[in-house]
Amino acid sequence: MVYICFCERRIIRKVNVQKYEIRKLNPHSDEFTLLLYLDDSLTEFANELGSEPSTDISLQATAKQIIKERYPGLKVTLIKVILGGMAVTSISLSTNDNNSAQAAETPAIAAQTDGGSITSYTVVAGDTVYGISKRFGTTPAALRSTNHLVTDFLRIGQVLTIPSSETKQYTVGAGDNLYSISKRFRSTVAALKNANNLTSEILSIGQTLTIPGAGDTPAQPFAPAPAPAQYTVAAGDTLYSISKRFGSTVAALKSANNLTSDILSIGQTLTIPAAGATPAQPSAPVPTQYTVAAGDTLYSISKRFGSTVAALKSANNLTSDILSIGQTLTIPAAGATPSQPFAPAPAPLNKEQRDTFTYAVKSGESLSVIAKQFDVTVDSIRAANHLNSDFLQVGQALTIPDGLNTPSQTGINTITYTTHTIASGDNIWDLSVRYGVPQADLLKANNLTTRSMLSVGQKLKIPVHNIGVKEVVSERHGEMMDWWTEAQYIFTIGKTAKVTDFETGKSFYIKRTIGANHADSETVTTNDSNIARSIWGGFSWTPRAVVLEVDGRKIAASMSFMPHEREYIANNGITGHFDVYFGNSTRHVDGKADAKHQAQVEKAAGIR
Repeated sequence: MVYICFCERRIIRKVNVQKYEIRKLNPHSDEFTLLLYLDDSLTEFANELGSEPSTDISLQATAKQIIKERYPGLKVTLIKVILGGMAVTSISLSTNDNNSAQAAETPAIAAQTDGGSITSYTVVAGDTVYGISKRFGTTPAALRSTNHLVTDFLRIGQVLTIPSSETKQYTVGAGDNLYSISKRFRSTVAALKNANNLTSEILSIGQTLTIPGAGDTPAQPFAPAPAPAQYTVAAGDTLYSISKRFGSTVAALKSANNLTSDILSIGQTLTIPAAGATPAQPSAPVPTQYTVAAGDTLYSISKRFGSTVAALKSANNLTSDILSIGQTLTIPAAGATPSQPFAPAPAPLNKEQRDTFTYAVKSGESLSVIAKQFDVTVDSIRAANHLNSDFLQVGQALTIPDGLNTPSQTGINTITYTTHTIASGDNIWDLSVRYGVPQADLLKANNLTTRSMLSVGQKLKIPVHNIGVKEVVSERHGEMMDWWTEAQYIFTIGKTAKVTDFETGKSFYIKRTIGANHADSETVTTNDSNIARSIWGGFSWTPRAVVLEVDGRKIAASMSFMPHEREYIANNGITGHFDVYFGNSTRHVDGKADAKHQAQVEKAAGIR
């Protein structure tokens, strides 16, 4: 037995150390923790051990003696005292070659199961998220996720849960689902849902997940996941992407689910056939059909099917690049080229129906070109639009009276609804972030206020904003989107986007971390910060035209690079967040539009 004398306010207490053991601090370190298990009869003194950091206790000397005699070759940097099955204090050791350097007591660990992987820690003056994460061998991101922290602000006395040293963070990418992620990290769907407080299997690109018990490196990220029996359709899914994910084919999926079209709905359950399975009927030969989904462009579709924009236009008799959601396209054979270079299709016979519609002017077009395209006269366009000259601007909206060849209209914005059942720990803010809708929208949809109480089992309506595909001037430009009705539902809080500077063509990655009037964002890594700094020449409030790529869509935006105020991403080379504006975004300070930012947004959209 080992006996320790506690000298507290001149009272001598003799403590019986029942046992001790050594453990690795974390799987990726050569440092160890010495656990001292005291006699359970001393439980009444636990508060004395944990609440008096200045107490002169000889635990350090005893622990050092054990280390010297039993573990002379190990680097022991932490002592944990276990009393009554609970960790009542920790002592951090600063070691040298003979493990005899000075030790300093750290604030008490409020609770830890005997040998458990989850530890509670009580915040004291001077603590930071970064410092606490380093002390316990975890990461700031893991600490924030485990404790549902939306800022790095800590309160003295606040109790934090310390994630397991084996816990890892993973950012959801395109094509990911809980099943494939669980297999990649040798976990289970249930464990992932429990570790992340998920009530459904819907994930969003850029979402950060805590991976429980991830002691091994992930498998190759692009290996097809084993096919489950069932799969629930998530936002952005298509039959093509799902078939590739599970090593199947579009035809096999359609056959297994008795589908007559390629249109899917979020939440729809699909049966996944075994890898390589083929439908009863042979798949149709190329060319095949494809139904346009949100975010699709002729360019992205051509790349997906190994074709070209020109071949798609020729195969579908298209006279513009505008697509509409639900539109059916014929996909030519891979590598097929049109029989002749693309040119505007001849006007159909006058017996076809004529319509009056609005048309957006594209680069290089004139009144005569537009009049010819729609089989109207220049004078009729002038009269319908009250034009005093023939000068046109790119993006200018023209009324075309009684014209032929009505172009496909841009996708219409719609709102659908899904349902969320309140679980323990849910709150409106977390749910608004999880589902990518502003808190105000979520409250309004359910007739709630910020003071409303939620109850377990309560059903909430979750608005889902489906933003129609907009026409772009060229592949280099982005869609012109209104912040309040469109862009904020695409670039939601927690989303990661690729930013391309319009002038230099340089790209880097950012994440939207907060912001209501515009997108308050932060760079993802130090490398991203360095690229941005090279573009702006350091830190600057000067707005620049940029194009954001979010979930396959390109959006026109304006960005300044002057980090300020709150930050949520640590170790990324900057302190604070910066501003990203879209169409009609406003300033936080006065709620008014910023003319300089708006001009840069229009430049990125090609309408200025």
